[in-house]
Amino acid sequence: MINAIANYSLNEIERTTRDEFERDTCLKASAIAITLIPFLELVVAAILAWVLPGRMSMLCFLALVPSILGNTIGTAWMRQRVATPPVGRNWTAMAVYFIPLIAMFVGIAYNAYAPADGHNPASYLLGTAVGAITVLILTPFIRRRQHRRDQARLDAELED
Repeated sequence: MINAIANYSLNEIERTTRDEFERDTCLKASAIAITLIPFLELVVAAILAWVLPGRMSMLCFLALVPSILGNTIGTAWMRQRVATPPVGRNWTAMAVYFIPLIAMFVGIAYNAYAPADGHNPASYLLGTAVGAITVLILTPFIRRRQHRRDQARLDAELED
């Protein structure tokens, strides 16, 4: 199924472009869109977190599902061909992405865990902060490990 989706996507690029320059430009435009879409989804999720009442504000996470699924499919396709890139952190981009992410979690805390309802939003926000910091710390290690495993798998396939 992943290959069918990938083949359809790549065939659409081939079908709609006339030469290598157009194809390269189309792929670059896709890379720009892929960078922008998750940020815009975070903005939508942050808005939903503030607009939806009570515990329904947690439905804002549904706005992130398309990117998660799309990235999962794209990564699975890529890992069949090359090792997962051991990408370093881009602190500027991360700071920009954290703005709507923080707004989303504060919106959930404000709506779903309101003190007026007998909840403690500080506990939710503290757990969120600990989770985010854990992800920031562990992600580089996980990505490097995944890169080594992918590279070893691809090297073993070449030896066969």
